[in-house]
Amino acid sequence: MKKAYSLAEVLLTLMIIGVIASLTLPGLQQNAKQQELAVSCKKAFSTLSNALALAEQANGPIRKWGLTDNTSYEDFEEYILPYLNAAKVCNDSSGCFGEGTYSQYDKSAYASISEKGYGTPGVAVSLADGTSISYDMQSGQNTGSATEIFGVKTTAPVVVFAVDVNGPKPPNMLGGDTYFFVATREGLKPAGADKSVSDIDCGKGKAGTECAAMVINYGDLNYDKHKESAKTSGNDNEGGNGGEETGGSKQPSDKRKGS
Repeated sequence: MKKAYSLAEVLLTLMIIGVIASLTLPGLQQNAKQQELAVSCKKAFSTLSNALALAEQANGPIRKWGLTDNTSYEDFEEYILPYLNAAKVCNDSSGCFGEGTYSQYDKSAYASISEKGYGTPGVAVSLADGTSISYDMQSGQNTGSATEIFGVKTTAPVVVFAVDVNGPKPPNMLGGDTYFFVATREGLKPAGADKSVSDIDCGKGKAGTECAAMVINYGDLNYDKHKESAKTSGNDNEGGNGGEETGGSKQPSDKRKGS
């Protein structure tokens, strides 16, 4: 005859299971959330890369669009907006990005992004999938000279996109749900694409401005793990991808209008 468990034994077992669950579930939920953000970052990169490629097919190279800070909204509306599945457009107004203060990865405030988006004037859009994208022409960089911004080597003029992959929802943090991408002559590149993994501004104690390249190449938000691995293995390549190009669709310039 099988021995039945007493009520006390059943309750003890349930208590042990509850303790184990309380210790493990938060970690599992956090990992799942980070994985979701990483997937969303890669999707946003693909969406924006394709939009820029289509815009250049229709209007010629971005360097010849005559972009200026003074015409940011008009330029965005004419050249880029037609190729994005926009649910809402914000012209120097709130509603597309999260309210309150955005933070850096090290938890300090990041004043360059606000509820109006990135830069001044703030031009932003909310996509149908909940992603928020802000566009900014870097003023004073129309010289055609070589420059580097957010870990991407390019030639001026420079256009930067700040993307909050889950829109106004928290954490509103660089390297968490918010990333930068830079438009270059070779297509769109994630911030940090042209820097070695150990030098990327991302990870513990960092601002997090250049995390996008690591997310695109590794597919997760385990920045410190990958930086340590790169150091110990000696495989400290650009953007974590062996120096391969990380930009969007690359097209021969002599086949595009305005080249």
